[in-house]
Amino acid sequence: MKRVLFIAVAALFLLAAPARAQEGSESLEKEARKAVNAGQFRKAALKFESAASAASDPQRRSRMLVQAGWAHFNDGKRPDAQDAIRRAFTGSPDLEIVADFFSPEFVKLAADVRREAVVAMPLPAADIGELKRVAKEKLADGNTEDVIHDLLYNVPREKLDAEAIDLLAQAYEKQGKFTEAAKVRASGPDAPRPPPPTPTGPRPPIGVVAAGPSQTPANTTDYLALGRAALARGDALNAQSAANRLLEIDPQSSDAYRLLGNAYALRGEMAFAKATLEQSLKKNERNEGALLDLYDLSMGEKNWDGALDALRRATEVNPENGAKLVALGRKARADGDLVHARQVFATAAVASPKDVSVLTEYASILLQAKDVDAALEPLMKAASVEPDREIVRANLASTLRRKGLWKDAEKEYREAVRADPDYAPALRGLGTLLLERGQAAQAIEPLKKAVLRDPTNVEGAWALARAQRQTGALKDAAGSLAASAGLDKAPLDDEAGAVAYERGRYEEAVGFFDRALAKEPGSAVYKANRDKAAAAAAFLKVSGLTVPQER
Repeated sequence: MKRVLFIAVAALFLLAAPARAQEGSESLEKEARKAVNAGQFRKAALKFESAASAASDPQRRSRMLVQAGWAHFNDGKRPDAQDAIRRAFTGSPDLEIVADFFSPEFVKLAADVRREAVVAMPLPAADIGELKRVAKEKLADGNTEDVIHDLLYNVPREKLDAEAIDLLAQAYEKQGKFTEAAKVRASGPDAPRPPPPTPTGPRPPIGVVAAGPSQTPANTTDYLALGRAALARGDALNAQSAANRLLEIDPQSSDAYRLLGNAYALRGEMAFAKATLEQSLKKNERNEGALLDLYDLSMGEKNWDGALDALRRATEVNPENGAKLVALGRKARADGDLVHARQVFATAAVASPKDVSVLTEYASILLQAKDVDAALEPLMKAASVEPDREIVRANLASTLRRKGLWKDAEKEYREAVRADPDYAPALRGLGTLLLERGQAAQAIEPLKKAVLRDPTNVEGAWALARAQRQTGALKDAAGSLAASAGLDKAPLDDEAGAVAYERGRYEEAVGFFDRALAKEPGSAVYKANRDKAAAAAAFLKVSGLTVPQER
């Protein structure tokens, strides 16, 4: 009777143990919070650690460890805080950190530790016996896809015994995939192995050991291909499982970490995806796919700095990725976002320092942003890469001209013309520059060539007529303007009016100025010219004087 009573008391004691542990944990937590309120963070951390040790519930234990980490953090013990948080996530990987209860710095620290813990967390060992039992039931129910998933993804291939191999092969056979089934059976531990090949070459010299076949076992399952196929059909779970199996086989596999990152991204877990992709790049910093994935992820977060860094590195690995940079910059420019267009092309110029088209387009964006000084650098780099390319020289000349560096601009224009005597933009630029500097006579020849090569350019036609008028060749100027009358632009009408005025054809001049004003009614210059011509025409009419017509 006494023995029965003793056993009953012992049973009650054991049943009450979890309750007493819970009470002890809660008591320690209260003491810890009092210490926090008193600013005694070191004492609070120790109390929270004790509360965690006393807790019987894993979730509570992890929460107490987070509180211990918070106390360590406030005490200035960052390494101790990281250790406590790491232990919390190891016990409860899905533990939520409520941001409202902690400082932003601590929340960021916890997020960093979580990412490291997820990547480093060992995978649970599979129960082969249970897997085989469940596989038999699913096979009997016709769930062949589940059988293949469970046996192919949830356990390393080398750990499958003969029975598991047979179940996997049966699943493939039920799906009509007999080739796959044969491959699976051939990889089993009981499958016959072909005899080693008989050496046919000369015997090695005495004392020299002949090279034998590699002893490294071949992995008969391409988990990477399986994972990629799963991603393609939107199956994040199988993709993640394939990545985990591959990491068991090769923990240093950059592609496996990339696959795992892609699976996280497909599930919308972007923080984990980013951390895993960065881990992939730690294993292989030239993993082009991981770099492009990180670029896409960063752009989705509007993180331009991170995105451009990843794309720059991808371009250094494969120059063809430079097209992505250019396309991104052009889109930003088309959207009117000159700040990011400039940032993108600055990155493209660093990634492709000898790509003249990139350097030139970068300069044009800088000019559009009115940063003439900055535009000179990429243009001068382009000129040094391709010194005999006319467009490069002409662009550099145009920028030097905007800076007021006339002599340098004229030199570059002449270099462009030397490279291609028929390049209209360089001829036009040189002619208008000479005209602007008061050298109208020297401007006529390049301007004639420019108009001949590009008769639809208004600036060239106007400059040629202006140069001819300033040298007194009024008849030639009138002829040039008549030839370009089809362009129907106000500046040409105004110049035609000026030529007619200097030829003494005041009524004709009034007509040209009226046409210019019709196109641009708000022009004070055109109106002043028109009034002047009208006054001269009126005076001539009243005076009865005539003007020679062949001028």
